[in-house]
Amino acid sequence: MPDYTFSAPHKPLLQQGEKVVWPTEGVTLRYSADSLEEVAEIFHTTVENIKELNPDWQDNYSRNGGRYWGLKVQAEPYTVPENNVVTVTVNAPWVESYYDRTEVSDVPASLDKQARAALASAYYFQYHWFGMHAGFMPFESVEGLPGWLQGYATDGAFYTKFSEFSSFLHTVYSDAWIDDMLNMDPTPFAEGESDTILTIDGDRGSNIAYCGHVFTEPELQPDGSLTFYQVVLTCENEDFAGWAGEETIVPDTATVTTVRLVPTENGWRVDALELPN
Repeated sequence: MPDYTFSAPHKPLLQQGEKVVWPTEGVTLRYSADSLEEVAEIFHTTVENIKELNPDWQDNYSRNGGRYWGLKVQAEPYTVPENNVVTVTVNAPWVESYYDRTEVSDVPASLDKQARAALASAYYFQYHWFGMHAGFMPFESVEGLPGWLQGYATDGAFYTKFSEFSSFLHTVYSDAWIDDMLNMDPTPFAEGESDTILTIDGDRGSNIAYCGHVFTEPELQPDGSLTFYQVVLTCENEDFAGWAGEETIVPDTATVTTVRLVPTENGWRVDALELPN
């Protein structure tokens, strides 16, 4: 497992630093979901109200992804929460790439230390191996593998033995999350011969309008899970021209995504988490 260091609790700081001004006047609140009924239930409103708030709601539906994207969910401005966070540094010193060796993430301060480590580990894994980049590097290419698999991970990768990789996953994620990832079509990772890890190799871009993210306060649910929202702040103003200028940016939109931790005999495990950008 990686090493961890934890800061003291502190107020959240937006990830773009001094470039971003805190949106004191409130922002537009948005949510993406599989159905309008889901949105109405979560935000305690009606489908008719969601349609009124989103005259173009039909255009927001992606047939490819099967979701409604970025639906406005309330008419009044949303006040961005300022709940305390803890900064967690995750370090895997055996990783060859300096860029991939460390990740620094803020997580809710009200989580216990084990839950903080699990959530920070999930951010680390998803940013470096299952999000911005997908797959382990370095790897040795192998021809004729199924799907998008390119080869097997070699020394310097996050893991080279599937048994150790599986142990990491089961220390961080719920069984259901792991099953979903390893059974995706196409699958990003698979067990190869002699305990090797077959891996894909891919990259994606990020949202240039991203200003940072904060969290609502974790709440214990009747099923024993901890659930809260990741509040992703962006600048959707048509005048926004990127980060090269000297002017400061005020986020105008907050898109919330669900974060869920489930209890196990050995501590909390991440069951739902999307990267904020």
